[in-house]
Amino acid sequence: MKIPGRLKTLLYIETKSTNAAFHFSVEEFFMETPRSEPLIMIWQANKCVMLGAHQVGFAEVNMNYAEEMGIQIVRRSSGGGAIFTDMGTLLYTMIQPYQKGQVQQIAKETIVTSVVNALKKMGVPAGFEGRNDILVDGKKISGIAQYTRNGMLCTHGSLLYDTNLELLVNVLSVDDEKIRSKAIRSIRSRVTNIKEYLNISTQDFLESLKQNLLSEHKTQEYILTANELTEINQICHNKYENPSWTFGKTPKFSFSNSKRFPGGKVDIYINTANGIVTSCAIHGDFLGTVPMGGLEEKLENIMFQYQTFNSVLEKINLQPYIGDITKEQLLSCIFEQKEVE
Repeated sequence: MKIPGRLKTLLYIETKSTNAAFHFSVEEFFMETPRSEPLIMIWQANKCVMLGAHQVGFAEVNMNYAEEMGIQIVRRSSGGGAIFTDMGTLLYTMIQPYQKGQVQQIAKETIVTSVVNALKKMGVPAGFEGRNDILVDGKKISGIAQYTRNGMLCTHGSLLYDTNLELLVNVLSVDDEKIRSKAIRSIRSRVTNIKEYLNISTQDFLESLKQNLLSEHKTQEYILTANELTEINQICHNKYENPSWTFGKTPKFSFSNSKRFPGGKVDIYINTANGIVTSCAIHGDFLGTVPMGGLEEKLENIMFQYQTFNSVLEKINLQPYIGDITKEQLLSCIFEQKEVE
């Protein structure tokens, strides 16, 4: 792993938990308590849908199916789309200091390149492609998402090793047999399990991946203290296992529109009174790295007209909020193809 010179030691945390909410709480704990050493986790979770930070849960998940199959629903703090994981999926997290403008570069130089190289050492012809994907023979095996806090960057991703792809499709699609069957065929044409390239168990793959990721560097295992675990469990209880964080309130607005762009899908909801925006909510699977509230607040208490929105947005660095979605694309979602209730 190519660790920038200022990062001397790679800390490795190994938990015994298979609760996704717990691992997201570990991430948040270390994002809120910055340190100079990069930290890595390789982990697994029970059957789970992980929502992106800006998604509306009820629009992304077949809730009845999830309940029937015992699939947990958890919202992470990074952007991007909803993913399904089970014990046939490996997940990885890297938390490290970063400087402005380094978000994509530093992740690619460290954890992304490391995962790709580790897979290649095991005989899997992996490569990085697009905005956040690792592919094998043109099929996706890993998606990556990021967020930033307090000068720290969290990059996390999943690796499809022996994932149940039918569960994946069923829980993330509408309950219609024809659509579901078509979706399963579509998913199988676009994604693959790494196990098709390796004849080993999921646990053996986990151990091999860990050894390849950690062997080239000065690595130190980090044992969570009792006090740290208390704080992490409190974060878990208050946030990641709290339905108000996971589902929130589905926005009800007088104006709504949705568009998909190369950088992701945008769903926007706006309330107005006397031509003034009284509330604004922006959702989607774009790869923003900071909380959306900062952008939404700037679009409130202004005239609901193109020129006003354009003037406000020109003064904002949108990339941390909505990733590769451009100002023009965001404006087109607001002022073209409107749907008024």
